[in-house]
Amino acid sequence: MDRAERAKQFMPFAALKGYEEALREREKQAEKKMSIKSYKEQIK
Repeated sequence: MDRAERAKQFMPFAALKGYEEALREREKQAEKKMSIKSYKEQIK
C-alpha cells in the first residue's frame, strides 16, 4: 500500500452528514432565545 492510500485511512470524515450544520442551527436558536430572555429581564 503506498503512502497516499495509507494516509486516506486516517483522514477525518463526517459519520453523520448534516449533523454539524444541525448543531450550529440549534446553537443559533438557543443564543437567540437567551438574548431575548436577557433583554426581557433588563427591561423589567
